Amino acid sequence: MILAGFAQIPLTITNATIATSSLVKRYWPEKQVSSKQLTMSHGIINTLLPLAGSMSLCHGAGGLASKYYFGARTGGANIIEGLTHISIGLFFSASIVGLFTYFPMAIIGAMMFLVGIELTRPSWTSTLDLELIPVIATIVVSVLTNMGIGFLAGLSAHYLIRLLPHMFRGK
Repeated sequence: MILAGFAQIPLTITNATIATSSLVKRYWPEKQVSSKQLTMSHGIINTLLPLAGSMSLCHGAGGLASKYYFGARTGGANIIEGLTHISIGLFFSASIVGLFTYFPMAIIGAMMFLVGIELTRPSWTSTLDLELIPVIATIVVSVLTNMGIGFLAGLSAHYLIRLLPHMFRGK
């Protein structure tokens, strides 16, 4: 719980709600999906689905970015993917692990790399300024420790940057 559980809270808040809402606004400006709506959806889904034996689920920015990057533009893509997963589970559950062992990991790695590029695309237009300090703090501390501490470091850096001009004003 200490190493993974608490770290999951900021990860879910940032990835599954804030980042996903931001991506929806970027990909489909005419559609507004707020972080609050996504949070409510997570709460309802994760309260009901465990009663049917499911694991917890979320709306991740990585999943949205990957589907968009590889051509999905409508909800029909999710329906096709869901039906495919259900079909594989129903008809190939005994052999699917064996099939996955033959799937080249390099293809998955390349797909993940391309999705990572898609997720960083908004930052390409950013200039090197104070706004990047919390991002860099989050990344460095997360890599050196864990995601929860990294989140706190980035949050602290953000508020420290906002506080500094007020501390030195008038002196």
